[in-house]
Amino acid sequence: MESGASHFQSTNHDRNNGSLTNGPWDSSNGLVSSTGDQGVVGTNTISNGNTVNFGDSQLPTSRIPRMNDLPDEIQHITQGFVPVGRLLSRLAQQTHNQLEDEIMALARMPMPPSAMNGNTINTDLSLDDNSIQNIDKKVRLLNFVQARHEEWVKALIIANWSRKAEPVSKLIDLMHHINTTRHIYQESLDHMITIKRDITWFRIPNPDLRTALHVLSTGQAPWMPELNYIQPPPITPEEQMRWIENLNTLLSIRLNLEEHDNIPEQFQDFEIDSGRVRFKVPGEFEVDLTIADEDPEKQFWFIDFRFAFQPAPSELSDHLRDFLEYKVNEVLQKDGLPGCYKFLHEFVLTHKITEYVRQAIDLSKGRWVDMLQVERLRRAMAIHYWSGRQPLDSPRSYIIMGVSSGKNSNSVSSQSAQSRLSLRWFRDGIEVKDVKFPLDDDIISTETLLNRVIGKHIEHILRSFYDKLQSQERFRKREANLGINIVNDNPEESMLTMQLSYDRYLHIKVAPITGALLTTPQSVGKYDLQNQLNKDIKRPITDQVILLERFRCYFMEDELSRRGKSRGWSVCNPPPVKHEVPRQILQTKESYQLIWLKRRGLPDNWYIMVSQSLGGDRWWLIEVANHSGNAKIATHARLPLSPSTPEYSDKFFSELTFFSSAMMSQIGILGAMHKEKIKYAVQDRIDPMLPSNMKVPTIHVRLSEILGQHRSHVSKSISSWAFDFVEINLRNIESRVPPSSGPAPLDPETQGNEERSMPVASEQQRYNIVVDARVKVADPSRFGPLRGNVERGVAFNEHLGVFAFVIEAEVGSSILDTLAHRLQALSRLAGSIDAIRQSRRDVQCEEITLNNVKFSYTDQVRSPNDGAHQSGHRWTASLDLQTDNMKLNLDPANPQARAVEQFNKLINSKEGFRAVPWFLSITLPIHSALSAVERAWEAINGTTQCRMNVSVASLDCCTLQYMLPSAKDPGRRLTLHIKMQSRNVIPEWRIHREELGSNKHPDDEFQKVLQKLWMSDKKVSRHLGPSLAVDVINGVETVIKATDEAIRTLVVRSPSVSKQAQPKVTASKNVNQNKSAPPSKARPQQPGAVGPVVISLDD
Repeated sequence: MESGASHFQSTNHDRNNGSLTNGPWDSSNGLVSSTGDQGVVGTNTISNGNTVNFGDSQLPTSRIPRMNDLPDEIQHITQGFVPVGRLLSRLAQQTHNQLEDEIMALARMPMPPSAMNGNTINTDLSLDDNSIQNIDKKVRLLNFVQARHEEWVKALIIANWSRKAEPVSKLIDLMHHINTTRHIYQESLDHMITIKRDITWFRIPNPDLRTALHVLSTGQAPWMPELNYIQPPPITPEEQMRWIENLNTLLSIRLNLEEHDNIPEQFQDFEIDSGRVRFKVPGEFEVDLTIADEDPEKQFWFIDFRFAFQPAPSELSDHLRDFLEYKVNEVLQKDGLPGCYKFLHEFVLTHKITEYVRQAIDLSKGRWVDMLQVERLRRAMAIHYWSGRQPLDSPRSYIIMGVSSGKNSNSVSSQSAQSRLSLRWFRDGIEVKDVKFPLDDDIISTETLLNRVIGKHIEHILRSFYDKLQSQERFRKREANLGINIVNDNPEESMLTMQLSYDRYLHIKVAPITGALLTTPQSVGKYDLQNQLNKDIKRPITDQVILLERFRCYFMEDELSRRGKSRGWSVCNPPPVKHEVPRQILQTKESYQLIWLKRRGLPDNWYIMVSQSLGGDRWWLIEVANHSGNAKIATHARLPLSPSTPEYSDKFFSELTFFSSAMMSQIGILGAMHKEKIKYAVQDRIDPMLPSNMKVPTIHVRLSEILGQHRSHVSKSISSWAFDFVEINLRNIESRVPPSSGPAPLDPETQGNEERSMPVASEQQRYNIVVDARVKVADPSRFGPLRGNVERGVAFNEHLGVFAFVIEAEVGSSILDTLAHRLQALSRLAGSIDAIRQSRRDVQCEEITLNNVKFSYTDQVRSPNDGAHQSGHRWTASLDLQTDNMKLNLDPANPQARAVEQFNKLINSKEGFRAVPWFLSITLPIHSALSAVERAWEAINGTTQCRMNVSVASLDCCTLQYMLPSAKDPGRRLTLHIKMQSRNVIPEWRIHREELGSNKHPDDEFQKVLQKLWMSDKKVSRHLGPSLAVDVINGVETVIKATDEAIRTLVVRSPSVSKQAQPKVTASKNVNQNKSAPPSKARPQQPGAVGPVVISLDD
């Protein structure tokens, strides 16, 4: 059984522990080492003598116990002694660690195909799995168990021996003493034999004293023999040159004729000079040879050797020269010049590898410390680079340089094949065969070679990053720039460039010495990208690309926060909704990062969400609704921004503010239209003030549908004055501050580069959207008086025939109600103008605004010359269009003021203003007559009990009631009904009497007066029995006044009235004055003069 001692070598950290192991106290392994010579080198011993040294003191023999009761000559051996407990503890720890490693190795082994396919259901457990993978695992586990079993068996044997520690220790001491004695005896015997063998050469004859004395005294020894040597003559320089030239000639003849076919291809470059031939092999060596005989069959002889590459020794050492001379001459004798080249070629290759190893070792002790591991493998070497960066259990990257035979394994070997240096590159434990590294034959540089290999490794890393990123949609569609620059000569300059923002880029490099990834910039805030990239991760490229994208998101968030803060934009931390909520909007399964932005002054529930991923950056407009503490996305719309990375300048944030405000308002407007079930169409419009990618939409909606939401009876004849389409454009945003908060701050969005005089109050500042709504009219000439700016927020272009409404509302709110109100006013204005223009009566527009139409009229028919005014007094009226219900305003002196409610009722009916001009003109005479009657009765009403009341039931019907009480009949009265009727399409007034009660047509004195009056003058009226028909213009005023005069005569004859003469004269006088006075001098109507107005509309 093998010895297990090799597994348990003693270490320095367990020395001097004060334990007692087969020896005295206070010693290593129970010993106190003596300072004297112990006889055996490297062995800790203590003699069984009388004293033992402890420092400078000595202890007497009585205090020192004898070792194992052995004689003092036997030394006590303690070197290599280890406590059994420590031995077993170390073995148990080692076995536990090896078991963990074995479990991990078994886990990494491939699984059987049946287990990988999931075919483990209904499997008979009694059957053994005989798959190759399972057998390999069992074999490996069995070998592990056997190895550990051997170690523990050895430990068991040692434990058994430890139970007999005292006799075993004595046996060891005795065995050591016997072996030492035997060794001394053997060395003594060998020494004696050596001396005897050397004495043989020391034997010399006894000195010849006689000959010495004779020579010293006479200087001669005649009995000594003479050899008769002839001294050769000296050689002259001319002879030396001649011999050298002859030698050169012989060398030339031999190499060009005799040895021509035997000269190897590498020795074709040679020079003959100074009696020697110099063969030059570029990048390897130079060798000088010569000949010693003219016979061509004789060998060449070695003279000198030099290396033909750098670095190399300029001169050979004596030992190396002797070695080469001996070996080269031997090879020349056996194999000639081919053998010489082969030997020197192999020698040079070996020396080059040695030089590579020497330089690698120097590098590992200098700049590349802890990053290179050099191994010499006979005629090869291995260099592990980046060893300090990679974990111990991860695959290593290294190169192996050795000597290749140069023979192709697929072809028959040929003599022309020669060995050469070959380099194999293993990247992350896998050999890379498609990359070749040319080795420089002239200059040996391990650092240059490492830079080339590491440069290719760096290129592989950067290319992997580039390919992984380039395959993503964001870079494939060129939404961001991605570049790679490979510098083969200087791998430090190789770099991957990834765009982070508009003008900032991330530069990724790899340190050639350490292999660490270097980034510029290194970190953003608390996120250290460089540290994250160099951590040990399972999927190097995939996970690192995710880290790069995450860093880009942090960088973009930081830049948006820094640059947007001065423009009123802020990053929301924490976000308003959970991270998983927007996934259904984004419709992506890949990882993404979100940035939530909020603009000061915009609605609090609106946000800009920037989704960032390798698939591309998307900008979203999000409305968040919070229901019972659960925030959800209520509305979302993607902003059509350019997919490329924008420049986060002040202009960009200003444009983003306007564009997002426009989108919010568009969503609010379209939402209101959808709620009202109004059809619309959206068309993108290019705003010259915005980038081409920010297209503010234009909304097209039908005019009839907008007006129809407030007026269900909207006429379908809108096309008569306007085209049935309204164009709504979002123009601008303006900052507003409530008046109570003080002066409005100067916001950077609206003030440009001007200095702000005071800080902006984020709690009070709000933005309003300015909307431009345009309507094109069919006939611009009808709105001729409306030139330029009609009023604040309304403009009219007569040339284009377009009305433009500028409406300002809060961002996100709907302008539909305001627009409908403006359009309704315009529709009313158009209807009013059309009614006035189309009327056949003398009605003229005087002044037109969007909220008011002022016109004048008379009781005449329109003159053929439309622009000429007819003679006579012209009454003025105005139509108020501001409120939902239009209102007709008349002067207090206007006789038609009593019928203003009936006019307003007609205006706000289905007929609208169309019939108002006709009624105003056609009823003016009768109302003028009624006003004259009221003025005539003013004095009578004040002095008697008689009364006269005028009531207007409708525009075409009024009532004239006289109350003339008497002593006999207090209820005596007269009621005249005046109603407009048509006869052959010609309107006329019909006057008839109809009293209340059963007797509607009494035959009394009133009837007699009326019959007499109505039958007296047939020029202006037609008597129809109980009624009278009068022309609406020419005769009605005369008839009304005449009838009133006749009735007033009855007031004079009334017995209940005293002193009626003067009122009669006054009344008659007033009547005459009224007949001659122009209408313009009519006095204002006194309050209470007109009776109660009956609001009714006679169809």
